[in-house]
Amino acid sequence: MLAMNEPKRLSYLRAMGIDSYVSRTQLPGAAPTRRLALVCTSETGAATAEQVNKSAPPQRPPLRPRVDTQAESIAKSPVRPAPSRAGSAAVKFNLVAVFVGGVAWLESLEGLPLASEQIRLIHAMARAIKGEVAAPKVAQFDWPMHSSRQLDQGADAARAALAAFLLRHIEEQHCRAVVMLGEAGAGFVDTGQLGAITHVHTCSTIEMLEKPACKRQVWSDLQPLTLRA
Repeated sequence: MLAMNEPKRLSYLRAMGIDSYVSRTQLPGAAPTRRLALVCTSETGAATAEQVNKSAPPQRPPLRPRVDTQAESIAKSPVRPAPSRAGSAAVKFNLVAVFVGGVAWLESLEGLPLASEQIRLIHAMARAIKGEVAAPKVAQFDWPMHSSRQLDQGADAARAALAAFLLRHIEEQHCRAVVMLGEAGAGFVDTGQLGAITHVHTCSTIEMLEKPACKRQVWSDLQPLTLRA
């Protein structure tokens, strides 16, 4: 309690004009003097600040605005479309297949519907080859089969798809020969993929209807089928 009131006691003595002294050594016969420990505020503060600085983690340099830089580079780079898987230039055609008399009669429609006169003409040629035959069955192949630009719509893909289409129908109808009518769709019919059956190429039904004189040539072209009928 005395140590806590000593500063106040000294201030009172100074106000009364009384000097108070503290001996450096202990006087003989005198009561022991309680000396106050001096505290150095500046050194304590410096030591505390040094301890805080040592305990605090080192500051990292500010991060660079990488997001903005990347966004700017992306904005400057040109936008390129997704590459197409098409192996060649896209092609478009329609081909009709008439199955009658054990023969697959193929002809390109060239954007026109198949007329009943064309079907009757094919039916008549089948009867001329084999005699009485059943009613014709008609199937149509349209290319491209899809509108996706990511898929191959070229000529090679068209030939492969058409070959699969024809093979399925040839097996179902038990065809022994294939007759290609006209030149328009001949480039898409890969006869090498159709198996060991007879292949004949002659005029289209449109040519026969417009130029009846060409029927003599057609009959000559169909002779290999008459021999195997």
